[in-house]
Amino acid sequence: MTSNDKRVIDWVRVAVVGAGPAGLAISNRLARAGLHHVVLERGHIGWSWRTQRWDSFRLNTPRWANLVPGQYVDASAGTFATATSLVTDLERFAENLPVQERVEVFRAERMGPVWQLDTSRGPLVAGTVVVASGFQNLPRKPDYAADLPDEVAQVHVADYRRPEDLDGGVLVVGGGQSGVQIAEDLLEGGRRVYLSTSRVGRIPRRYRGRDAFEWLAQTGALHLPRDQAEPAMIAATPPQVSGAGGGRSVSYQHLAARGATLLGGAVGWDGRRLRLAADLGANVRFADEVAAAFRDTWERRALMIGHDVSDDEHDAADESGEHLYADGGPPSLDLAAKGISSVVWATGFDASVGWLPAGALDLTWRPRLPGLHVVGAPWLTHRASGSLYGMDADAEAVADVLTQAGAAAA
Repeated sequence: MTSNDKRVIDWVRVAVVGAGPAGLAISNRLARAGLHHVVLERGHIGWSWRTQRWDSFRLNTPRWANLVPGQYVDASAGTFATATSLVTDLERFAENLPVQERVEVFRAERMGPVWQLDTSRGPLVAGTVVVASGFQNLPRKPDYAADLPDEVAQVHVADYRRPEDLDGGVLVVGGGQSGVQIAEDLLEGGRRVYLSTSRVGRIPRRYRGRDAFEWLAQTGALHLPRDQAEPAMIAATPPQVSGAGGGRSVSYQHLAARGATLLGGAVGWDGRRLRLAADLGANVRFADEVAAAFRDTWERRALMIGHDVSDDEHDAADESGEHLYADGGPPSLDLAAKGISSVVWATGFDASVGWLPAGALDLTWRPRLPGLHVVGAPWLTHRASGSLYGMDADAEAVADVLTQAGAAAA
């Protein structure tokens, strides 16, 4: 049950900050355990999903894998939700949860045995604070973005909506999931696209007739504990894939075949040109190698369980880009000469945790202060911690800790 009262309550046992999927997951678990709590949301439920997604956006996870909002998902298991439909599912999920919308937390401070939160509706004292305010929702751009000419329109992926909003040729900077998906969206909208690539792996959308997430779950990859993962795996950008069009693979070479001009990684602005690294071919090779590693792992699993290993249907996006491996790409790009009027920065997001005291979380997003917990951070406890598939397990673990603590204090 959401509330828009003019002030929040004065004291609560647990204050959850953020009413996105992670905040609602922990609220649901706390409600089941009978723990007195409130969820504080600066906007409305699922705020980042409402305000930072483009029109053709689809989740990368099939609906069966969206364990948050779980039973409140209103569609068939193998489809891929729009941002709008996910928000609707989250609203149903939140109907009986103590969510206070339009309450912004400006600052939280540990005061003896409790926390004091300064909010837009006054102070709130809480025994425990759960951070669920988002770890991928503050747009990040490179410093040199400020040096580009005023006549070049710049938007971050958080603000991109549709191809017709942008004039002229479009440069997309960044080869992660958002970058390749928006490049594809622009191509489908008839735009001339330049894509500055980066070192990002690719995952085949389907293999042997099964979706990638089925294989990831079947092989245990989604449940891989953080302390058993290689540092490079934890630091890696999530692999390229798309839920658009019923779910499909997306590759650099397939975008090039459709008309995109591929470039190496953007490294700076020299006053007239965008400076580029000579790593185009290396980036294509890396994405191919990661895709091949996924297929090899899934093939071994298929043989182990006796799954049908007949040939898959042909997927052009998963064809090798070997013909590009030796191409370093041009050293720079003259935006004016190429008629590029718009830049889309697909350069990532930072975490929305500025309301916490400095040093409250370590570099792995784990709390360093008493009475502080986290849900929804990437790789918090396992590979899927930051996803709709895995965050509910972390929420359950936090709720169990708080329930046990309450029982011990009683």
